[in-house]
Amino acid sequence: MHITGEMKMVDVVQHDIQLLAVIQRFEIPLGFRERSVKEVCQEHEVDLDFFLHVVNIFHDKDFLDWEKFRNFPVEWIIRYLKNAHRCYVDYRIPEIERQIQNFEKQVDTNEKNIDLLLNFFRKYIKEFNTHIEQEENKVFPYIIRLNQLLKDKTTSNGGDSVQPLMMQYHDDHNNIEETLFDLKSILLKYLPPPVNNCLYNNLIFDIFRLERDLLDHAELEEKVLYPIVREMEELLTSKGDKL
Repeated sequence: MHITGEMKMVDVVQHDIQLLAVIQRFEIPLGFRERSVKEVCQEHEVDLDFFLHVVNIFHDKDFLDWEKFRNFPVEWIIRYLKNAHRCYVDYRIPEIERQIQNFEKQVDTNEKNIDLLLNFFRKYIKEFNTHIEQEENKVFPYIIRLNQLLKDKTTSNGGDSVQPLMMQYHDDHNNIEETLFDLKSILLKYLPPPVNNCLYNNLIFDIFRLERDLLDHAELEEKVLYPIVREMEELLTSKGDKL
């Protein structure tokens, strides 16, 4: 089922609860009432076509057609990605760390696997934050500069090609995904059972949800943003501009 502008926004969330996070990254709060997707987007000054494209590719992988994103300003994509970063850094990851810390109260004080788990996750947090900083301090500003060059049809004052950075950026995505997979393996194989199994289950579910969310996030970057950047570079190179 594809999501349309005529559907009620509340029905969209009830049909696929994972889309609630996507909707909120457009800075659309709860309180949809009986409004349609189109009405909610108009109320919060969100472009309807862009919203529908993003929501539908998160809802249905077969919907993705990166070519359609050429019609949207690259700033819109970057703004969405930055809002997702804030969700991960400010809430999702700290919440998982808090749950892991709660296990210290639920298991034997001599149990070493809790320390292993915490240390492993904190290493993951460090890698993840480094990746986010690279995106927001290097990759995104570079893309904005490319876009401005195309708008102004002027040459830059020089700088490095973005291609090596993009290749490294792709590798960082793979490393982050592999580390999160390893964390799940440690949890499932070695974590001692707590007194309250609900705590354990909630932690497992939250990590699986985070993994799915990050995979979707990476797919948007790699299958939508990257092709746009490559096309921008090719256009500038063909004009003889120096990147």
